[in-house]
Amino acid sequence: MDSCRKYKVCIVGLSGIGARPPLADGNRGMGALMPHTHIHAYHHLPETSVVGVCDLNEDLMAETKDHWSDIFPDLQGFTDYKRMIETCRPDLLSVVTSDHRHADIVVDAATNGVRGIFCEKPIATTLADADRMIEAVEEHKTVMSINHTRRWMPVYREVKALLEAGAIGDLKRITVNFGGPRAILFRNGTHMIDMICYLADAAPAWVFAELDEGYEDYWPYQGDGGRNPDLEPGCSGYVHFENGVRAYYNGSKGLTPRPGFELTGTSGWMFIHEKYAEIDQGNGIRTIIPEGLTHFDSAATIREIISVMENGGETISPPRTARHTLEIILGFLASQKHGNTRIDFPLDENTV
Repeated sequence: MDSCRKYKVCIVGLSGIGARPPLADGNRGMGALMPHTHIHAYHHLPETSVVGVCDLNEDLMAETKDHWSDIFPDLQGFTDYKRMIETCRPDLLSVVTSDHRHADIVVDAATNGVRGIFCEKPIATTLADADRMIEAVEEHKTVMSINHTRRWMPVYREVKALLEAGAIGDLKRITVNFGGPRAILFRNGTHMIDMICYLADAAPAWVFAELDEGYEDYWPYQGDGGRNPDLEPGCSGYVHFENGVRAYYNGSKGLTPRPGFELTGTSGWMFIHEKYAEIDQGNGIRTIIPEGLTHFDSAATIREIISVMENGGETISPPRTARHTLEIILGFLASQKHGNTRIDFPLDENTV
C-alpha cells in the first residue's frame, strides 16, 4: 500500500450504513474503536478521501455534503451516480443502495475504471444480477468485497483458525438461531448464512426450508432493501455442503432465541457469541476471548480492498463467495414454493 497516496472515494447511497446518522461536529467517529458506516470508515483511514456522494434524495445528499465538507474539502454531491463516476474518477466506490439496485451500479463502475468496490450485502437479489456483477469485475480486474461484516470480527477469525487447526476434529454440524424484527433473509439473514458458509468452508450442495407463516407464496424477492421488514420473510432452513457439513438456520422475526453459532465436530464443540466463544475438547468448557484486530468492520474491508488493488490476491469476502449466500437464500424461497422440498444446486431461478 502506498502510504503517500490518497485514494479517491465515492459513495452511492447515504441512508442507513452509508452515512447516517451524521455525528455531531468534532465527533465523527475517530474516538470509537471502529466506525461502522462507510463515510466514517473512510474518515478513519488517512489514505482515503471522499470526493463524491450520491443519493436520489437531494436533501440527504446536501445534508451529507454540508456535514462532511470540512473534513473532505473536495467533496461534491450528486443525484446521478454515473455522472459522479465520470466527474470524480474515483479509485474506490461504496455501493450502499437498496439490495436490488446493486447490480447496475457495480457493472457501470467496473466498466468505467473504478479499481475497488465495497458493496453492501447481499450481493444482489437474483443470481442473474450477481453473475453479471461478477463477470464485470473479473473482466475489468476490479477488486470487490461484499460487506458481510462478521468475517472481520475478531471472534469469528479466531474460531476459523481453530477449525482449520482441527481444534474440534472434523466439523460436522453448524446451528444458528436468532430473532427480532431484522431476522429476515435478505437483511440480517444474509450475515448469518454467509458466516455459515465461511465456517463450513465449502460450496452448498442442496437445501430445504420453510418460511415464516404468512409468506407461503413468497417468490421472487419482493422487498425494498430491508426498509420494511414486513416485505421479507424469516425462515427455518437446512443446508448440505459439498464437504458433508450440515447446517441448520433458524431466523424468525417473531422469536427471541439465544443468538450465536453452535459448531459440532468429531472431537469437540464450540459456541460463538459476538465477542467471545466457548470450546469443549472433551476436558471441560474453556472461554476464548480473542485479541482485537487493528482494524475490523468497514475499515478493515476498505484497507483490504486497497491492499489487493496494489498487491494482488483476493478479498476475504469476494463476490463469488457472496453468490453462495444468495443461492442459499433463493434456494430456501424455492423450497417453500415447491412444498418445502429439497432443492439441488446449481439453482436455475428461471425454472423454479
